[in-house]
Amino acid sequence: MKRRDFIKTISIGTAGAALSFNSIPIKALGASSVAKNLLNPLLTTNKILVVVQLLGGNDGLNTLIPYQDSNYFIKRPNLNIPQNQVLSLPGSTMGLHPALTEFKNLMIDGKLAIVQNVGYANPNFSHFRATDIWHTASDSNQVLQTGWLGRYLHEEYPNFPSNLPPDPMSIQIGTSADLSLLSQVGDMSLTFQDPNQFYQLTQGAAFSGYETIKTLAGMELNFARKVGADSLQYANRVKQAADLGNNLVEYPINNTLADQLKIVAKLIDGGLNTRLYVVTLAGFDTHSSQLIAHNILLNKLNGAITSFMQDLQLNGINNRVVGMTISEFGRRVSENGSAGTDHGTAAPLFVFGDLVNQGVYGNNPDLVNLNNGNLNFQYDYRQVYSSVLKQLFAVSDQELLNILSNQYSTLPLIVPQQPIEGDEKEKKDVLLSQNFPNPFNPATRISFTIKKESYVTLKVYNSSGKEVETLVNGYKKSGVHSVTFDTTGKSGISSGVYFYKLISDNNIETKKMILIK
Repeated sequence: MKRRDFIKTISIGTAGAALSFNSIPIKALGASSVAKNLLNPLLTTNKILVVVQLLGGNDGLNTLIPYQDSNYFIKRPNLNIPQNQVLSLPGSTMGLHPALTEFKNLMIDGKLAIVQNVGYANPNFSHFRATDIWHTASDSNQVLQTGWLGRYLHEEYPNFPSNLPPDPMSIQIGTSADLSLLSQVGDMSLTFQDPNQFYQLTQGAAFSGYETIKTLAGMELNFARKVGADSLQYANRVKQAADLGNNLVEYPINNTLADQLKIVAKLIDGGLNTRLYVVTLAGFDTHSSQLIAHNILLNKLNGAITSFMQDLQLNGINNRVVGMTISEFGRRVSENGSAGTDHGTAAPLFVFGDLVNQGVYGNNPDLVNLNNGNLNFQYDYRQVYSSVLKQLFAVSDQELLNILSNQYSTLPLIVPQQPIEGDEKEKKDVLLSQNFPNPFNPATRISFTIKKESYVTLKVYNSSGKEVETLVNGYKKSGVHSVTFDTTGKSGISSGVYFYKLISDNNIETKKMILIK
């Protein structure tokens, strides 16, 4: 049984079911002490990304409206937003839904970017599958078991979960972690609905006194208990940040997104060095009565994000945070017979914050040349992911390749940020990346970056230390290099743990990979 699968089968107590770390309910595993000698990686950035999920499939055409295109009114005779209600945008023939009044002000103030026609080839129209595609950054015909944010965090914290950073790597405000935060070694997120409730539910748990079980299953259980125990270090840290942080604005009531962003702002102001936050606003599956429902939803989005931005500014932390919206798909161009819209394809995304390069990116949607009644996409959604990671977190091209499994052109959405001085990764002449996919069968790709021409050897070893194969042995120019380790047709290579070692001049790096046949 895989370690991650085993962990997920452990029974949980109802009191702690909503609180989890590495997919393990906090209350179920408990601990009386915090793990010692925690990893304290050099903080390479103080920037923060907040991902706002619009669940259900947001209707892009009624969010960013082509109000000067007569085809919009022809396709939506009962569902259009009248021209005199649309909020015009400077320098654009597109306009915002009338509920997004403060979004227009963000655009005028230079704090909002809108990317039009975001999607991917051969789109999927199932909520579940489309959400998985966006969360894992996969092609539509590709099923991945890890998420794009989880893979990013694994690049930044390669020793997790053996060693934990002092603050949570990512936080999802909710009841369960998304697939987007799952890495090769498990969930990289801490999940809770309220920081004080999280702290209270972790108190009084006991980790000592468990008998060590000397079986394979016992080893897995001991590992699970250790992760659960280590995770309790975050209870005090989160509560401390919540106690120290301040909300300096009034957030809208009866607004679940505002409630979540209020927590995020408070934790950031309280000094929590968490890099990623994920929040959610549900209800965008507007098959019927869309005009009323969509107006309510966009009002909530407008109020929540506006309050959040104002809070960050008053607390003096607005130059550290960027937010972005995602939704599993857009809606069809034509209205349906129920005063709503059905599942569609491309749609606009918002990127907001003081570090954003303001503007509307991309062409206006083409409402004539459709694909089976749906918009054609202009930008692959992974271009947006790549742009945000590269520009906000200074992620290298090699790391982007590891995270997204391909190289995507970027858009200038964010003023490029530089790593904090002292980043050890920037000092290395060689950077060996985690293989992808991992676990793998039968083949996996190993990539490495060298800063200057060097003689390089890259070898694979089994768990006994016996050499299995030499993948590279010779001079390589500076840049990014990739090689495939393929076990097809090779005898003596069975399922198990393997190691690959890169040697170049005075640099030696080793990483672990898993073959599962």
